Amino acid sequence: ALAASGPTFPYPKGMLAIIIPLFLSTTHAAPLKIMLDPGHGGKDQGACSQNVSESEITLQVSKAVAQKLKADRRFRAILTREDNRFLSLIERTKMSKDWGADLFISIHVNASPDARARGAEFYFQNQLPPDEDSMRMAHLENSAASESTNTSYDFLDKTSLPADVTSILTDMLHGARIFKSAQLSRFLKTQWRGSRKSTANSILQAPFYVLSETKAPAALVELGFITNATDRADLDRKSVV
Repeated sequence: ALAASGPTFPYPKGMLAIIIPLFLSTTHAAPLKIMLDPGHGGKDQGACSQNVSESEITLQVSKAVAQKLKADRRFRAILTREDNRFLSLIERTKMSKDWGADLFISIHVNASPDARARGAEFYFQNQLPPDEDSMRMAHLENSAASESTNTSYDFLDKTSLPADVTSILTDMLHGARIFKSAQLSRFLKTQWRGSRKSTANSILQAPFYVLSETKAPAALVELGFITNATDRADLDRKSVV
């Protein structure tokens, strides 16, 4: 867990304990490559409230998590951005593919017109029809992406298998990735600590671009609601470790 003095900061406790049983095995000799994606940045500040911006919070949290992961030789961690720069959704997913990430976690902060809304939420790629709120959030996040990277698996492209066999294998790999993404979201919710732990509807499915277009198991974490006074006070802490 990421230890901090003062108010409890919204990190998952036992981050390594969450990742190890899901994605490490005796056959995975190389370090697990984890890409952390601080949402927004640069000209896109994301949600803002009381002079607190989403882009600053997500970068702060992602750097702290990366530092903890890098301290363990079983992991390699990299950020899609290290500073307050703008990256398109297409660039973020391309970075994941080019680096060969084994796991992709996108970090965000929520907002709502209802100031009472609070708590963490965990998203993975949808297979079932998403609810209206999830569709609205995904539309807002995806608005900057104008094209699809057409997710495929390079090693299949290099084979001479018949097209129908390749299609079946692609569907199987796609299903396995979504299953692992669902597992990751569930364990993140189970291990979440602090007063902002959601009590209902905290694991959701939505067609977020960064979840749909990366080939690694992926989850998008909404740390809390910047529009809620209690959540915002926790999210605005400057010293996180």
